[in-house]
Amino acid sequence: MEMTITLAAYDKLKPYLDGKNKMLLSQDDGVGPFSKAGYCSLEVAFDIIAVKPMADTPDYQAVLKTNYGDWYYKDYTKSQLDDNLKLDLKNNNLVLSGASGILDNNVQLKDMTNV
Repeated sequence: MEMTITLAAYDKLKPYLDGKNKMLLSQDDGVGPFSKAGYCSLEVAFDIIAVKPMADTPDYQAVLKTNYGDWYYKDYTKSQLDDNLKLDLKNNNLVLSGASGILDNNVQLKDMTNV
């Protein structure tokens, strides 16, 4: 699976994309230590989580190739993702889209590097 990060999104994420962090694309489904609540509706929400490189992230085993290095995601959430993923910045919101359109128009950024 691959995702293109636009220059606008990169500018917002730049402090985390310095090679010193592990980056996660996480569906907020209530599973794992970084997810506070699952959704019981048809709404799908994603978070971008920056963690220390050696952080224990057993739920995040699948690799997402990006133009700024490998990110990780929960392999069972692949069905919620799409081909030709793109992360962009619109109206100061991170927007995740794919071949079928917008997947999440307000992707949250979580800095967990100090946890």
